[in-house]
Amino acid sequence: MCHVAREPQELADTVIDPAAIVERKFRTASGSVRIPSRADQPGPILDPELRLLVRSLGDYVCEPLIEQGAWDAGFAIVANALGWSSSGILVPLTVGAAVSCAAGSGAWKVCSSTELSDRVGGLVVVRVPHWLGRIGVEWLVHGSVQALRPGGYLVVVGDRARGVESVRSRVIPLVGRIVERAIGEHRRLYVYECEVDDPPPLEFGWITSTTLHGREVVLHHHPTLFSAGRVDPATKLLAGALPDGGGRWLDLGCGNGVLSAVAARDDRSLTASDWSYAAVLTTQRTLEANAIRAEVVVGDLLPCGDREFDVVLCYPPLHVGCRVDHGPAARLVRAARDCLDPAGELRIVLTSAQSATHLLKGSFSKVVPMASRGGFCVFSCRHPILPKLR
Repeated sequence: MCHVAREPQELADTVIDPAAIVERKFRTASGSVRIPSRADQPGPILDPELRLLVRSLGDYVCEPLIEQGAWDAGFAIVANALGWSSSGILVPLTVGAAVSCAAGSGAWKVCSSTELSDRVGGLVVVRVPHWLGRIGVEWLVHGSVQALRPGGYLVVVGDRARGVESVRSRVIPLVGRIVERAIGEHRRLYVYECEVDDPPPLEFGWITSTTLHGREVVLHHHPTLFSAGRVDPATKLLAGALPDGGGRWLDLGCGNGVLSAVAARDDRSLTASDWSYAAVLTTQRTLEANAIRAEVVVGDLLPCGDREFDVVLCYPPLHVGCRVDHGPAARLVRAARDCLDPAGELRIVLTSAQSATHLLKGSFSKVVPMASRGGFCVFSCRHPILPKLR
């Protein structure tokens, strides 16, 4: 059986805390508002879409208002300031986004997609996440349609360079005709009126079977996760280069649980952690499909307070959306260091664009390459260097 534990404590380190709440100013026609969010949330990247929403939605406001895939409470704060609605629903996809939403949501409810009731929304907004692939965006749109009542409006807005135009025509069979269009700051906005009673299902391979490291495993997948529907080469490389020992193992940033499934053994106590709600749910399903007992934790970085692990497995991200960003990888490495037993090991896979010296050698005194293929390299990291106390 899998269990979801409490959300983790924040890291204490000598670096700027990415979970710190900061405020940014957003100007409206009647003045300005302040939007609080975590320091690692991409609010300034998404504010052009918020400006386009402010300019275009006045005639289509129909309560209750819902934002799917919300990064923060910006839409709620602006809607309240403009008199559109004092309450509504924000649906974040990750723990980090949920913290940002809660920091400024006021009377708006913050809930997961699984908690959102069918056919309740009068206006559902999707600001197309810059980091999601096509199938992930389609999943968001399908969920939005299910939440939209007949005669309500679906708003899709996003960066033209990130494929919002390609989404436009695929949304029509799911919802209905386009009743409004707007352009601004390289963004496109489309308003659809809900006219379709029974939209077609999302075509996606939710379950696959594969052999990894000599082990047959059943894998569940989710459209919003990295490498949706398949096992990427870096994960395969790491799965084939696992340590031999037992003890307490952590799959940090577990995705769909593939590494946990391959690592499972009677002499190992497994914990899987991810900040994505979809990842936690999908990992639970993967482990259950393979009759594996493990603790699955929704959390940001450290999953279990000061608990010490013998082995941490990690494949950190390189991109945040279309941008190369080494910050998330560095934070995961520090998290692994801080939750390792002094004699423990981080087994991590990096791309050729990620500097092992920069990411690993400031946190571990012994870093040894173990396997490489196709531009990826697996490293064994031992002897963690303790962080300085503040």
